[in-house]
Amino acid sequence: MSSKPRFAIASALAIALLSFGAAKAQEPAPTHRRVERFEIGTGPRSYLLFEPADPKPASAPVVVFLHGWFSVNPAIYGAWIDHLVRNGKIVVFPRYQNDVGTLPRDFLPNALEAIQDSLVVLESGAAHVRPQRDRFALIGHSAGGNLTAQIAALSADPGYGLPKVRAAMAFFPGEVFPTREPSFDRIPEKTLLVVAVGEEDMLVGDLRGRQIFSQATSVPRSRKRFLLYRSDRHGYPPLVAEHTAPSGANTLLDNGEGILKNFQLSKGDVNALDRAGFWRIADATLEAAFTGRTLDEAAANPEAFTHLGYWSDGRKVTPPLMADDLDGVPRVILSNGIRLIPWDWNVKTAAATREDAEASRVK
Repeated sequence: MSSKPRFAIASALAIALLSFGAAKAQEPAPTHRRVERFEIGTGPRSYLLFEPADPKPASAPVVVFLHGWFSVNPAIYGAWIDHLVRNGKIVVFPRYQNDVGTLPRDFLPNALEAIQDSLVVLESGAAHVRPQRDRFALIGHSAGGNLTAQIAALSADPGYGLPKVRAAMAFFPGEVFPTREPSFDRIPEKTLLVVAVGEEDMLVGDLRGRQIFSQATSVPRSRKRFLLYRSDRHGYPPLVAEHTAPSGANTLLDNGEGILKNFQLSKGDVNALDRAGFWRIADATLEAAFTGRTLDEAAANPEAFTHLGYWSDGRKVTPPLMADDLDGVPRVILSNGIRLIPWDWNVKTAAATREDAEASRVK
């Protein structure tokens, strides 16, 4: 072989290795060195509390983290939970589902009872960090994303005894059992609402996400954003915007529960989509919500708000598309895979009324 081909092959290999370097994202140092865990109750109305420690604060904001279908083991989201808690948040993790015997219609009342009880425990228990009820937020994934929107809607009713929901973030939301109540137009106007979907989500597509966003008509555009996360296979590990992407495993939080635990943990590698995508955007939304700002203000520089970092060869990681109305975001399409949960093409934009959205469905 001549020296020219050898040089060409070596150069190509060097470029390939460089191009497939891991995408990196910078995280600030956490303010707390340890996470304290409490498991309270048994069955589908039980919950876990995760509280910051070393140093232990007198009080802290509360983030309710709502898991996906069968994802009852907190280790499946353990890295994200750890990130939130070590940065000064109390995390409440309702186990609204026990096993296949828990009916989908029971998810909402189960989650509500766990949240209500957790606030009582936090406020009265000597060992606990006190909850800052004026800094209360919801984060949910999959079926938990759907619950996030439902609980935000119910929070408008004082009879449920919930604090004002300052921020509600639904990541790749899916509806296991179709229901029209509670109506999303009841989500309070002061709530910051973030709805995110994935372009390769073969399980739920984007139907429920679009329904939540378009039907939350009380929330002004300045306070809500819709994001479409996109895959980027330029480097290694590839960043794939599929249904399990918002999970992030941490086996230190494994409590042994979950019939699909091992499979779900295997899908929970933490990467730039987590650190610079889901976590960072959630952090920015929480910060804005807890300081009285809008998402217009938090995302005043949209490119900076959605920036996911760079691959090792300097190429920018493909950021999510973000908009304050659905017309600016492409649909998740069938070519990405078959949907296991049926979904519809005709979901209108945020300007549509709930009635118009229902009337537009394909019969």
